[in-house]
Amino acid sequence: MKKALLTTTALVALSGAAFASSIDTPVNSASSTHHTHSAATIVWSGDANIKYNVPLKATAGQSVDGVVASDVDLDVTMTSAGSYSATISAGIEGGAQEKLGPNATVTVTTPMFNVSVGTDDAAGGAGGGADASDLYADIDHMTGIGTDEDSSDWYVSLPNFGGWTVAASGEKDMSTTAAKNKTSIGLKGTVGGLSITAGGMHKDAGVSVSTSLMGATVKVAAASIFSATKNKNVQEQGVQVDMPLGGMNLSVNSTTTDGTNNWGASISTTVSGLTVSAGTDSDEDNQFKITGPLGPVTFVLDYDSSDPATTSAADATIEAGVTYAVPGTTGTTISASYSNDPDEDNFDNGTQVKMAFKF
Repeated sequence: MKKALLTTTALVALSGAAFASSIDTPVNSASSTHHTHSAATIVWSGDANIKYNVPLKATAGQSVDGVVASDVDLDVTMTSAGSYSATISAGIEGGAQEKLGPNATVTVTTPMFNVSVGTDDAAGGAGGGADASDLYADIDHMTGIGTDEDSSDWYVSLPNFGGWTVAASGEKDMSTTAAKNKTSIGLKGTVGGLSITAGGMHKDAGVSVSTSLMGATVKVAAASIFSATKNKNVQEQGVQVDMPLGGMNLSVNSTTTDGTNNWGASISTTVSGLTVSAGTDSDEDNQFKITGPLGPVTFVLDYDSSDPATTSAADATIEAGVTYAVPGTTGTTISASYSNDPDEDNFDNGTQVKMAFKF
């Protein structure tokens, strides 16, 4: 998510003259710049990039032109004595000034609870992150909780509620039924040797339990998901086993969703410093990924045989690219890539050259 610091006027209003005047000594570090205060600290951090991108062709024969653009992610974190902190940020999409101020995201972290409210990128939610129900960990081919995921404008989390993480999220405008239906809850924790996750949104709910068994990790999941087509809830169940197998890791799963049986299998290993994984499933969706150091660059190749709806490609989604970490810098990289993956797991869609910075 692209973000930029609030305007100077907004920051002054938030911090106050007394707080600003308490600055003692500027301190620089490799990843951030901050000033110490008598009883508080202000830390500036973020990243930025400039890039040249040639977009994908949405239809065969379409003419596309390259675009030069830049993104900014700049935060200010104010920390007071007692481990309380507030981070303020606002999104800029292509330099849209209206994103500053009224659409700012404010995230407050305390020893007891965390709260994030905003429309751009509130921690764990706010349209660009996870819903609380995403704490529920399902298994491949299961539907997941909520038909419109990752749409929250507020997110409240209790990270240590008697050894559990408990969260709730939802829309800021609760005046409509559709918005109320996007309210979600989630939890995860450990009881004995069992790791438990659960989540719910509107008419959807699910729970999973995993444990170690004879050197393998076994997970079982079950969910009740509302089907708009059938106008009723349908049942989902699944089991997944992850186990070491020589120098490889093997993962197999089997699920039943609304009476339809599915399966999947994948392996992963390390070869000469490169992480290699491959998998297939009952949908004949074949995947292959290799990533790791290749000479002076980090190499990524991610192939999935599923047909992408957003491109004119015949069948597969492919992401491929190299990233060069500039020597003598902290977080400065130059990358060249191609991607037609709608999820943009590794790179932006299109053919792209990008220089990125962290500070």
